[in-house]
Amino acid sequence: MFRRINNDKISNVLNYFASQIPYLSMTKTLKLLYILDETSIKETGTPVTWLDYKVWEKGPVAIDVYNEITKQETFNYQGKELSLLQSVQLEKKFNADRNSEEVFLKPYGDFDETIFNRYELKLLNTVVFKYGNWNANELIEFLHEEGSLWHKMVSKHDLKNHFKKISKITNHSIEFNDLLQDSPILQMAAKSSFEALSFQESIN
Repeated sequence: MFRRINNDKISNVLNYFASQIPYLSMTKTLKLLYILDETSIKETGTPVTWLDYKVWEKGPVAIDVYNEITKQETFNYQGKELSLLQSVQLEKKFNADRNSEEVFLKPYGDFDETIFNRYELKLLNTVVFKYGNWNANELIEFLHEEGSLWHKMVSKHDLKNHFKKISKITNHSIEFNDLLQDSPILQMAAKSSFEALSFQESIN
């Protein structure tokens, strides 16, 4: 959602993670992105990136980022091609944690902090400080814990059976609204931010 107006922000989040964490795997990147947005929603009502996270066997996956980096798909809007690779480089290496070859991200160019507010910059630093040393498997287990949004979606739609018999991926999206149910203030913040971004997208 709002990929066109958030493209630079998303690519700079990737740049920041890659510049702060050596040998940043694609899997780990996807988990950190999710933690960044979930934490922001819990604290402010709105995500940093507005990415859509699908419920897959290994946890929430930002489908736009996954498709662009692993499948070289591109996002086009009114004939204009948008790329996340303006701020990161990709390198294939053997990932000992997962015992397989995987894509790793490296920073490309400088991180542009001017497109983030003070809270977002602090949150980026907090996510790296708290989770930067975790490996991908540890992050997956953390996001699979009972009570997590991923766990709730898997239970709600009986996805364990789906993962076992049909596919390791689904088209179900994480329902972040569950985090706002008990807070009218965060609900108002979420609605206001959504309306502001919708207006910005409509005039650009």
